[in-house]
Amino acid sequence: MLAASYVNAGNLGVPVAAYVLGDGALVAPIVLFQLLVMAPVAFAVLDGDRHGAGRRVPVRVLLTRPLRNPLTVASLLGLLVAAAGIELPSLLMRPIDLVAAAAVPVALVAYGLSLGGAKDSISLDRDAVLAVLLKTLVQPLVAYSVGRWLLDLEGPALLAPVLLAALPTAQNVYVYAVQYRAARRLARSAVLLSTLLSIPVMIALSGLLA
Repeated sequence: MLAASYVNAGNLGVPVAAYVLGDGALVAPIVLFQLLVMAPVAFAVLDGDRHGAGRRVPVRVLLTRPLRNPLTVASLLGLLVAAAGIELPSLLMRPIDLVAAAAVPVALVAYGLSLGGAKDSISLDRDAVLAVLLKTLVQPLVAYSVGRWLLDLEGPALLAPVLLAALPTAQNVYVYAVQYRAARRLARSAVLLSTLLSIPVMIALSGLLA
């Protein structure tokens, strides 16, 4: 599910929104939705599978699982601090900034190492192909249908959601797969293949809808 829907809103979404759509803030709702809704739900499912899907889990444990995940907690705290307008002291923010600046390069290096570390690093099986097609073709088509026919959007207002929906699978999906030891080959394949396919798709969409 994540490979077919979780878009690369950070590395690619921000520059695409800034330079193609003229407003980098357009991608902010996607980032927040993925971090605060999609990721916690996915983590709850993956945690349940890792600890035994067939075992009955109390409702209290299910509801509090997202709050025990560092990514979800950090996202919620960041949102609260930003919404409250709190300015944290530079002494506290400096190490946070350093870790944040290293996060994307480290993730990309880890993904690059995974491509060269195994002979069967990329798969073209049914699941991988389906995930890539859903991500790069079906998702922007759904965005266009909803925007055009349900919300009556046109021009740049329609191009924005369609173009952002065509973004490739986020590299974070592979990080999550490694963390939970689940479908790593599928995640790795979806990231690479959807990135390659999304580029001509986004160029075509920009020409058709601009």
